[in-house]
Amino acid sequence: MVDSGAEHKFASSGLWTRIPGAVTRYARAVVRRAGAGCPWTRAPGHGIRAACQRLVLAICLVGAPPNLHAHAQQQSQDREPGVQCASCHGAREFLAGKTPTPELDARLFVTDSMIADSRHRGLSCVLCHTRETAGYPHRGEAATELPCGGCHVEAVEDWNASIHAASGANGDAATCVDCHEAHSVFSIDDRQSPVHPLNVAETCGRCHADEHIVAEYFIGPEETQARVAVEQYYETVHGTAMSRAGLAVSATCNDCHRGHKVLPAGSPESSVNRAHVAETCEQCHLGIRDRYERSSHGRASPTTTSAGDVRQPPVCTDCHTSHQIVRANEPRWFLGVVEECGECHERVYETYFETYHGQVTALGFGLTAKCSDCHSPHLMLPASDEESTVHPLNLVGTCAQCHPDANWNFARYYAHGDHRDRQRYPALFWTWALMTTLLVSVWSFFGTYSVLWLGRSLVEKIKGRRHGEPPAGHRS
Repeated sequence: MVDSGAEHKFASSGLWTRIPGAVTRYARAVVRRAGAGCPWTRAPGHGIRAACQRLVLAICLVGAPPNLHAHAQQQSQDREPGVQCASCHGAREFLAGKTPTPELDARLFVTDSMIADSRHRGLSCVLCHTRETAGYPHRGEAATELPCGGCHVEAVEDWNASIHAASGANGDAATCVDCHEAHSVFSIDDRQSPVHPLNVAETCGRCHADEHIVAEYFIGPEETQARVAVEQYYETVHGTAMSRAGLAVSATCNDCHRGHKVLPAGSPESSVNRAHVAETCEQCHLGIRDRYERSSHGRASPTTTSAGDVRQPPVCTDCHTSHQIVRANEPRWFLGVVEECGECHERVYETYFETYHGQVTALGFGLTAKCSDCHSPHLMLPASDEESTVHPLNLVGTCAQCHPDANWNFARYYAHGDHRDRQRYPALFWTWALMTTLLVSVWSFFGTYSVLWLGRSLVEKIKGRRHGEPPAGHRS
């Protein structure tokens, strides 16, 4: 039940008048949440009043007026009389040997300046270390509790539903402090933050390049991809724009995989699930999704291959490999796009290499027509659609991109002519059939004639030797 009396007391304190209207509404909602079972109320000695105090301090983080900030600081000091955390945690000599290793001792070193310079400035230590209000000595493991969900409710809920939380059985799960640090917590816009766009890939790489974690949690093909994902990222168009050009607007790990609710691609809720890939990419590539959904790919249904496998319609990551994506004007793209298309369009892929364009491509030259040059890269449509770049009315203009003098007669060239397809290419089929029949007939006739002539010659030579006649051309 909601403790309406406690809410009334908090409201009567006069703090509501110092908080902007939007924040006030949010604060009231959190207070009600606290009475209904917020994590704060479950800690011993911390009821609705303590929750309200934490709420005021949390509001300071989002830009509360200076007078409210000062009032919250005073409340924090009143709650922990005599407890001066920095007197111990700011002395390295005192901390030495307090933990099994020097590395853990170093983690205990926390100065007032570290908190003052962080996003949590103004908050007291006991707001996170809720069971240490009595001061030193501490109560062991309870000192390590980090109830981030007290302020960051939505973020923690998303993390609890993520693959990181699900993989925490062995203590390997990435937690809040692994990505945001424990005390030097900075805004995502701060260059010092581990989750700043320029630092995200390195932060993720701490785990995703760790051989133990990769071997433990990534089985099969995923293991290889996870092992090299961060390394490959720096070579992609996204990674080079970020690391070499300093373009912080470029996509990083959490832009595609989300920051807190990170889910495997097979999950229906994952941002990189096939059903959501176009939506995820659209966050940066505006307008591409609309064109894709109008295309043959976007409107296609799953198909069954000759081997009985179900093939899903292609999405962004099928053509632009997620961790190996390159610019569409690089040679690697020109040479690779045909292979990408050929994975689904096998027969068209074969006929392409029977043409001039394909033969030049096979020699390693990128500056010749590829699939995406003739068929619009994202709005690929059948030739029967008037919007299609290969529709008869648009074909001359498509060819003119490379051949400025192209005309209708030039555009009649069969780019994917298949002499075995009598229905679509009857002229090619009958020409091939006629020439094949002619060649077979000629070779059969003269081949038979040659075999018979050779046999007759051998017979005549044998007869001549039996009658004692000298072989032809012999001189006595």
